[in-house]
Amino acid sequence: MAKASLSPRLVGSIEQHGPSWRLVWRHEGRKERTTWATPELAEEARLIVTGHRGRIAADRVYRDMGVTPAEPASTVQTFEEYAAKWLAAKTGITPGTRAAYKAQVESRVYPALAKLGQVPLGKRPMDRITATDIGTLLNLLHDPEDDDEPGLKNTTVTRYFTLINQILEAAVRDKVITENPAEGVKYKRDQVEHDDTGEQQQVRLTPGEYKILLAAFAAEDRPLVELLAATGARWSEATALSIAHIRPATTAGSKDKVRIWRAWKRDGKGGWYLGTTKGRRRRELSVRSSLMTTLKAQMTDRPDDAFLFTAPAGGAVHYSNFLQRRWNPALARAMRCAEHPPSDQGGPRDEPGRRRCRDYGGTNDRGKPCGAVTAAGMTRCHNHMGPAPDAVSTCACSGVLRRRPTPHDLRHTHAAWLFSDRRMTPLAISRRLGHAQLSTTSEIYGDLMPEAEEAAVDALDDLLGDD
Repeated sequence: MAKASLSPRLVGSIEQHGPSWRLVWRHEGRKERTTWATPELAEEARLIVTGHRGRIAADRVYRDMGVTPAEPASTVQTFEEYAAKWLAAKTGITPGTRAAYKAQVESRVYPALAKLGQVPLGKRPMDRITATDIGTLLNLLHDPEDDDEPGLKNTTVTRYFTLINQILEAAVRDKVITENPAEGVKYKRDQVEHDDTGEQQQVRLTPGEYKILLAAFAAEDRPLVELLAATGARWSEATALSIAHIRPATTAGSKDKVRIWRAWKRDGKGGWYLGTTKGRRRRELSVRSSLMTTLKAQMTDRPDDAFLFTAPAGGAVHYSNFLQRRWNPALARAMRCAEHPPSDQGGPRDEPGRRRCRDYGGTNDRGKPCGAVTAAGMTRCHNHMGPAPDAVSTCACSGVLRRRPTPHDLRHTHAAWLFSDRRMTPLAISRRLGHAQLSTTSEIYGDLMPEAEEAAVDALDDLLGDD
């Protein structure tokens, strides 16, 4: 009796994709695809793949079929179209974050790859975006083709990658595409480049350096500087404090406290509003009695809803104004030595007639040309004679600040001071700083926690004893 012949098991699957038919199979651990105009052609291609037991690439199938792969026009919406819908439907973000996302995709993502002669990423159908496209975009963000355009920092590129990945993940959930191409990109978030020396970018002041800096501020500016250093509050949190948020101790033995309950947020329209703190981490911080004494002077005869710190003309203190008009001048004073001041700019001139300070390089505090008329025979006006605004001493004398911290560096300084005390645990410091997770604290200040490794060795010695 003759044995019945067995037909080979067909390899791959055929699915309709818009107006065309797609054959999909796995080869060497990855998916291979071919696209055909009719289901009959797709079945014929499937027989070829089956004959090779799936061990064949898509381009070989096209060659065996005697055709050149011509991908039909996509019916899937473009990245720009879908991203706009996704952003409008995104919940759980502030107006400022929504505006930032919109600016990022419009300025960097949508036009990406156009300079390489390719279809811009924003105009590309979602199903035509590949891992190669995304990897190329990330490399361009790191190192733009235009030599005049600086590359972005790793942390900034990570934000772009995270945003793109969120959009593509949502597209998979909405069944716009079947796979997220970003998953095929070997990108390490917040990666350290091969040429990154790993040197500390934060400025963490010692107590002595901090005292030099604080003494350089005018008396009316010192309370804000003291609070930033004594609490580690973010700028947006410190300047949002009201009188009601300052809680002096009411019983013997209790500590004075400051409530960090709100912060300034961008409204996405160029303005600001008061919202929750970053990560919605409201906290009540114990503070030194000396700081409370300073703050009480700010609170005298003022209503509870008034801002604790205000601009000279009233209203909120804006970071850029404080930085240019208060912080930078104080920093320059802290970095100048009375015995070895920086060299002067400007001086006598021989030309007759009236001259203006701007003709000799004088600029105002915003860097714009100064229009003041100079004194007779001088190259600059009275305000712009002497050292340049940012000039500092180069001597090695004591009592002079050598580094240039920013207001945010006072937060890093606060954290460094806490880590220097063994009584403070990383978890307690993390909560005081308002970090959503302890891992965030570890990533930012990991170099300040070597004691944990030393403690691990001590613990093992105690348990196991000497060998």
